[in-house]
Amino acid sequence: MATIDVVLFTSKVLKNGESPIMVRLIKDRKSKYISVGESCSKALWDDKKNLPSKKHPLAKEMVIKIEKTKMEAKRLLMKLEDEQTDFSAEEFTKKLKNQSRKTTVIQFLDEVIADLLKVDKVGNANIHKNLRNVILRFRNQKDFTFSELDGAFLRKFEQDFRERGVTEVSMSVYFRTLRALYNRAIVEDFAKKESDPFIDFKVSKFNTKTKKRAITKEDILKIASLQIEKDTQLYHSQNVFLYSYYCSGMNISDILELQWKDISPDNLMDYERNKTHQQIKVQLLPPAKKILAYYRKYSVGDYVFPYLDKAKHKTEVQINNRIKKVTKQINKDLKTLAQMAGIDVVLTTYVARHTFATVLKRSGVEISKISELLGHDSEKTTKIYLGDFENEELYEATLNLL
Repeated sequence: MATIDVVLFTSKVLKNGESPIMVRLIKDRKSKYISVGESCSKALWDDKKNLPSKKHPLAKEMVIKIEKTKMEAKRLLMKLEDEQTDFSAEEFTKKLKNQSRKTTVIQFLDEVIADLLKVDKVGNANIHKNLRNVILRFRNQKDFTFSELDGAFLRKFEQDFRERGVTEVSMSVYFRTLRALYNRAIVEDFAKKESDPFIDFKVSKFNTKTKKRAITKEDILKIASLQIEKDTQLYHSQNVFLYSYYCSGMNISDILELQWKDISPDNLMDYERNKTHQQIKVQLLPPAKKILAYYRKYSVGDYVFPYLDKAKHKTEVQINNRIKKVTKQINKDLKTLAQMAGIDVVLTTYVARHTFATVLKRSGVEISKISELLGHDSEKTTKIYLGDFENEELYEATLNLL
């Protein structure tokens, strides 16, 4: 049984000579104190009523504030006891503080983004930033409360996406992120579980199947045969695309962060994949070695490709921002290369990765080997069991690319 009352916390004396007024919770013989945000001197405190005495010049205003805080505490206590929720005095204090600290959806998003950046989860932080931007666009830059984030909001939000031609894959990401945000708000007592709009609004309805974007081995050869002036932006973009294809569909961010220390003298590339933190080993094919030979001749830094600079890009945020900017430029260049090669497709860095897998599959290579080469780390990702194969066997599989 827990009890709530109001006390003048005389054990602490503030700079003004007064003591803070506290709401006290006693549970399991433990006391926790929550500040009312007011203070009072011992001389002007009524010990019998546990309120400021009538002599206090601000007695009426202070009593209203004290009673309000006390009532909120009692309501929370009744709610938890009705739910038969087992809670500690510490948990009650946190819930009450969060309950009194009103926050909006955008304010809460900002807090989550800041928390993610503190632990260098830049990618996840960017996903939340994108969600923040599309919500503010939809809301005409107006913030709103979690009580307003209801089923009607979600339906109108979805309709806005569809009218703007946003893909279902993107919609799925936005709504899954928003759902996770709402669940976190419930845990921190900023939103009500019984009002959860995602109970009826199913995020699983969105079609998240990725559209096939592979080209043929012949198309790859057309791109490789293009005579581009060396050491130009277009030339580097061509090399990045081809390197991805010849190196097991290596992701663009992994290529841009690839360092010379990741490549052994016997042409084994050993690096950690950014997305899954899985260690990937790739025995380099002759075309990939030829690309590396060019950059080794002119390289002056730690990175293989000339995009990142350790003197300029020091933090995770700086590296991530640079990769985003470079990837955008490379994808723009790839459209030019596709036109030059006479390939009728929207060429992007992802196409190289998808083409790598498709060419091997069409060549009869086991899907389990392709999955391991792609660096997938779960059955959910690849839809099959990932077997372990020797590097030599994997290398033999990649020879089908030539």
